[in-house]
Amino acid sequence: MATTLKRIFSDKTFLFTFALALLSLIFGTVRASDIDLKTILALLSLIILISIFEILGILKYFAAFIIDKCQNLRQVALVVLLLSFFGSMFFTNDVAILTLVPIVFNIDRKVKLPKIVLISLMTIYANLGSAITPIGNPQNLYLVSYYHLKLLEFFKLSLPLGLVSLLTLFLCALLFSRRAVSQIENKTFSIKKRDLYLLGFTTLIVLLGVLALIPVWISLIASLVCAYLIEKKVYQEVDYGIILTFINFFIIVGALGRIPLIHDWLHQLMNNNLSIFFTSILSSQIISNVPAAVLLSKFTGQLSPLYLGVTIGGLGTLVASLANLLALRQYQLNVKDQSSLKFFGLFTFINFLYLLVFIGIGILFIR
Repeated sequence: MATTLKRIFSDKTFLFTFALALLSLIFGTVRASDIDLKTILALLSLIILISIFEILGILKYFAAFIIDKCQNLRQVALVVLLLSFFGSMFFTNDVAILTLVPIVFNIDRKVKLPKIVLISLMTIYANLGSAITPIGNPQNLYLVSYYHLKLLEFFKLSLPLGLVSLLTLFLCALLFSRRAVSQIENKTFSIKKRDLYLLGFTTLIVLLGVLALIPVWISLIASLVCAYLIEKKVYQEVDYGIILTFINFFIIVGALGRIPLIHDWLHQLMNNNLSIFFTSILSSQIISNVPAAVLLSKFTGQLSPLYLGVTIGGLGTLVASLANLLALRQYQLNVKDQSSLKFFGLFTFINFLYLLVFIGIGILFIR
């Protein structure tokens, strides 16, 4: 318990959003309904499930196994980017970053990699890939819940952007050299058959809850029971800071939305699809795309430009997406040469290039 609390109160993102939440209460009011309980429970059940996968080493083993088959640097880059892109669809962009960045550093110990470039691109494609499924990122969970979207309706929104993103991924991989790489050690892995079946069943229940096909509290109970039966240590490893940060976001946007000046300004600003799109992108650059989605959803019934705006808005600044901040944190944990400024500069440059390209693509998809 003490370790968990220490981790929460050392989480700078949580502390920053907590301070903003307290500050926002001075200027605006908050209602209990501002906190979307369904989204919080869905996110918690998903994070518990992901923590089980992580603690068992399943994701790392799977990634390392595939990368072990690569013959050259271009193949390594392509596989890492594809893992980031497709992994984020089902295990969230945050988990894709937390899982794959350490693997990149593992590979780098044997083969010199352009680490900052590769991590920057991994983060970009984790953000883009996570946008394709309702469970890929917190803002999708929220938007599906808030607008009561059916699965087919969501995929009509997300698949066109997803296909274009995948095309750019393959083109991007061509920029890496075909320099040969040595074999990468892959540790042995084993899991009890009972645990495998239990984990598979729990995954199904959690996904059904996240997609609102069953009550979300059933998913939460299933994930809690699964963690208890497989590995109780999961309870300590769960990133509760993300849940509390998300609650802070709800408080912040609830208060901001009731400040008369901001309320009136947003009402005037979001008067057509193009302005909704650009307002979503700009807001994401400043307050991150999750709170931007929550705040702006209160002012429009037009989901398409809002979804595209907060998705593409996850590219750009370090604060545009929580996954971006996680990428920086992972880099700092693995590199001791004080090169964070270099990471910030190159990461931001690559992100803004993609942001400009995808703004053009997004305009074509607005309907």
